[in-house]
Amino acid sequence: MTSTELTFAVAFAYMESEQTENFCWILEKLKELFVKKDLCPQVILTDRDLALMKAIEIVFPRSINLLCRFHINKNVGAKCKQHVVNDLQKTIDTLWMEVVWASDEVEYGQRLHQIEQACVDYNGFINYVKDTWLTLHRHRFVGAWINRVLHLGNTTTNRVESAHWKLKQMLGNNIGDMVKCWKAMNNNLRLQLGNIRASFQKSFNEVEHAHISPFYGYLCGSVSRAALRRIAEELLRVDYVGTNRQIFGCTLRTSYGLPYACELGRYTLGGIPIPIDDVHVHWRKLTMEVELEVDTDDGSKVDMTCALDELWKRFRSLDVIGKRELKSRVCELAYPTMTPLCPPPEKLKTKGGVKKKGKKPAEYEFYRDPSYHEYVNKASQSSQRSYIEDVVNVESYGNYGFRVIASLHGYGEDGWSMVHRELGLEIIDKDRSTLYDKLFSNRLLEVRESLMIESFGSQPPEKWLTLPDMDYLIANRYNVVLVCLGNPCMTFFPMTSSHSPNVSIYCIGFINQNHWVQVNMKEGFPLPPVTLDWKKFRSHTITSWMLGFAGRLQN
Repeated sequence: MTSTELTFAVAFAYMESEQTENFCWILEKLKELFVKKDLCPQVILTDRDLALMKAIEIVFPRSINLLCRFHINKNVGAKCKQHVVNDLQKTIDTLWMEVVWASDEVEYGQRLHQIEQACVDYNGFINYVKDTWLTLHRHRFVGAWINRVLHLGNTTTNRVESAHWKLKQMLGNNIGDMVKCWKAMNNNLRLQLGNIRASFQKSFNEVEHAHISPFYGYLCGSVSRAALRRIAEELLRVDYVGTNRQIFGCTLRTSYGLPYACELGRYTLGGIPIPIDDVHVHWRKLTMEVELEVDTDDGSKVDMTCALDELWKRFRSLDVIGKRELKSRVCELAYPTMTPLCPPPEKLKTKGGVKKKGKKPAEYEFYRDPSYHEYVNKASQSSQRSYIEDVVNVESYGNYGFRVIASLHGYGEDGWSMVHRELGLEIIDKDRSTLYDKLFSNRLLEVRESLMIESFGSQPPEKWLTLPDMDYLIANRYNVVLVCLGNPCMTFFPMTSSHSPNVSIYCIGFINQNHWVQVNMKEGFPLPPVTLDWKKFRSHTITSWMLGFAGRLQN
């Protein structure tokens, strides 16, 4: 199986009979094809073919031989129909599946006891299950044991059966010579290779919407999309698993070689992108070429000196716009975790409402709950109301203020913990320690502690984004102009950097004294006054902000 979860065939063989000696010969020939002679397959999945299992034990003694769950369940189901009355068959099937999927040995013992109690009158069936499967082979198909094995999700031979069926479709019938068979096999391999290469290119060049997040910055383009989907599914469990390994176990790590929920929880809590080393090398292989061993020279040197020289010459020959475009494209490669992309905000329907019986308030045409747009209108000063284009609400629950800032900064709402982390780094920055000592005075420790989170989900009020403390940190950390519409309305300029004509303006609204929203304003909207503390504690050389926005800044 490739990293993109596609099947590829490595060999075809004609056998006179399915004897252990014949299987050994085939496996020995297969072993000769391995590039690294000292390596062998970690896992080999087969049916309960005793001759083949014996051959695997001889040729690949260090490999783990798993058995196909699908065929085992079919055999057990057929035996159940022979021995168990119709009314109990469904119950017995359910109990059997619970035995197979038991997550640990304790649960396995409990599930086995349950099925033994249910089959107390059906000794023929329970003896078959135990003697044929559980006693000898439970470590080959029961979850309590195979979840410790790196099987990459392959617990049935359905993948092989499907590939075999496709080959038979190409052969057409059993009449023909070896030339016809060879052509069919060759065409089958070419078709597989074409599909695999296409899937690799998709993983290189296409990023799914769910993966447009700084958390996947190190992985996109370097890890298959199939692995990213599994990580994204596991990330959804973080909200109720958190960093507690005991709640959910670590099956994704042991069976798939991917970070599991509590690992992802720690990264999310710390605002850290997922390290690529946490992903097994299988999922990072996006080529069918053989990897060279360390210190092995294939006769060709990989050198980028000439290419970089040409790139630098081209950069110097471009105009300002061209230089910015080229720099942007180079930065995408150099800094994969910093991306300008973010999920498009979903616009709220700010018109209309559900009619209700009763006396309508004077300011509304009919009785309804005000929209966020109207809340912001009420909170903002009259001079800003006419400039509001749209109000974007936060989709997820909790941490609204930090989610709004994360969305504005291109992290997406789920990047709120990264904003927490970066503001925490900002307040302890040595270059600005004097500034924050003066700005926050004896509340410095309180502000620092408000940025330290220990769990997911909704945070207590002391961890919320508060005015004006966090706004100073946001403006300084991200070098943006932050406009807060509420009561009162305020503008926050960076306190240590000079005015830039291309500076970003983040506009947020505070409504109901407990909720933050993103506010999209018209071009050139008037800015509310700056705070007295900004004028008092800003760097003495930073006067250009007031001059740069002199025509828009209100008194």
